Amino acid sequence: MLMAAMSTGLLAVFPAKAPNMPDGFVTPIIAFEFIETRAEVVAMFTQKDGAGRESINEAMLAAFDLGNRLDYIYMVLYSGFLMMFSLTCAKRSGKKYFYTAAALSLFVLACDALENIQLLGITSYLKNGMNTGELETLLENLYRYTWMKWGGIAAIFLILAPWFLRGGKFSKAIGLSGIVCAGLGLAAFLHRPVITEIFGLSVVLMFLMMVVYCFLREESVPYCKPLISR
Repeated sequence: MLMAAMSTGLLAVFPAKAPNMPDGFVTPIIAFEFIETRAEVVAMFTQKDGAGRESINEAMLAAFDLGNRLDYIYMVLYSGFLMMFSLTCAKRSGKKYFYTAAALSLFVLACDALENIQLLGITSYLKNGMNTGELETLLENLYRYTWMKWGGIAAIFLILAPWFLRGGKFSKAIGLSGIVCAGLGLAAFLHRPVITEIFGLSVVLMFLMMVVYCFLREESVPYCKPLISR
């Protein structure tokens, strides 16, 4: 519930719109995390006034900075959720491979923290008039940590899929969605435009379904036990 509440709060903090996002993106924070070139960075954060003069959008920089700092709380919550979910699956099923998903949640947490350092570095570069910092290095590191994080999340969903596929209709739908999410992640890695945005939204959907799943009654889940005891 804390994770869901924090997720909703971050939606209100991060910008809902941004000018000149990279092709194929409609969600600013997803576009920012997957941004790759200096030209894309400058275009995304540049605004024009009534006279057509260009300047860096300071308000958008501030919103991203606030959101990314609060995201340190959120990353602990969602990675903790994934870890506890995986450990519960391992305990209830006796299948040791679920421990792999629990370990990956720590890997995802570390990558997300390193990713945010790069994002804050990029906004700092823009605030300082683009005269300081090594933007190319920041972008290279951002690419690495972003894909390690998102790829790790997709891998967790794939590992958890067998648990869900043993359940009822909704549970099976989650398992299939996890498999599709992993496939979209691979496709996005090979071809960024459009697919990456869809992949990001599929991850959000998986989290939502998993949260709902935790409150289902016994007959709706595998092994005839709810994840949350009553």
